[in-house]
Amino acid sequence: MSDSKRPEPVRMRAPAVFAWALAVLLGVTVCGCAPTVEVTPHEVPPDQVVMFLNAEPISLEEFDSEFRLMAIHYSAVTETQMRVIKRHLFDQVVDRRLLVQKALALGLKVDRLELERALQASLRDAPPGYLDLLKEEGVSEESWRRKVAQEFLVRKLADHEVNGKAQVSSAEIESYYWSHLGEYWKPEAVRARHLVVQTFRELMEAQKRLTAGEPFVKVAAALSAVTNEDGDWGYLPREGLSQAYARCLLALKPGEVSKPLKDGFGWHLFQLVEIRPTSMRQLKDVKAEIRDLLLKREQDRLFLQYLAELKRTATVKVNRDLASVVGIVWEETVDHAKPVAKKKRRIRRP
Repeated sequence: MSDSKRPEPVRMRAPAVFAWALAVLLGVTVCGCAPTVEVTPHEVPPDQVVMFLNAEPISLEEFDSEFRLMAIHYSAVTETQMRVIKRHLFDQVVDRRLLVQKALALGLKVDRLELERALQASLRDAPPGYLDLLKEEGVSEESWRRKVAQEFLVRKLADHEVNGKAQVSSAEIESYYWSHLGEYWKPEAVRARHLVVQTFRELMEAQKRLTAGEPFVKVAAALSAVTNEDGDWGYLPREGLSQAYARCLLALKPGEVSKPLKDGFGWHLFQLVEIRPTSMRQLKDVKAEIRDLLLKREQDRLFLQYLAELKRTATVKVNRDLASVVGIVWEETVDHAKPVAKKKRRIRRP
């Protein structure tokens, strides 16, 4: 990958500085209403062009940044895995740029405020110290921000061109429900509160406080050695409980506290909250959930069709001197289904 010098990360200390830095680094017009962001590099040196996609250059730096961003999440991979990763990253960069080209052709843009929100959301989902990790991996903040801007623009394109066309019928929802009944079956479950102490003296103290009327959740929080804050298990399937725990709990009425139970973990006390009987979630209760699931699947299917058409009509010219760097292998064969510049060659990815 390229060892060319990259700009140092910009340190952001306040919202105003953050917005100004975005304006400078990403080519935002600082005047006027809703300034827009440049989502592709202004210039690419000829010796750094890996390929032309519909006559638009894609630089080695863009592939390099994609690879280095990946390295933050995958620290150790085999040589075979690396070939697969390179192929995936190549496709990812090309697909995204095709979609960005289409979005720009349709007049879609990303304004400064949209990008700022997208960057903040990206940082929330990123590992701690992500900006420092970028610097360690040799990725400029400009490259990262441009990638986030491109991804945001692709989502805009999907909303504009694809998502509204997806439809899910009532018949499809009902068919999914009846063919996936196992997903909506709720087995018998027990909800209880629990505390465990290590010594008999602690057990006596817990029982004394409970007998005096102190809430179980407070006693559990104060004394239990292994529990969450209030000792509430939530709902656990009855079949998942040990026989000893199940016998103890099923003998109780809601609100009652069990007799002490001793095992290898210590002394246990339980308070039964509820026993939920076996039941089936009805279609009317899950219809919206199923609709959202099927709608997302249909949107994804239509989006892949949309992308496939862009790829089918795209023209590609690859710099063979840099092809192997990004994982492209050439074959001297003709592929009539995919036009590749003037010389019809097929790009085979390892």
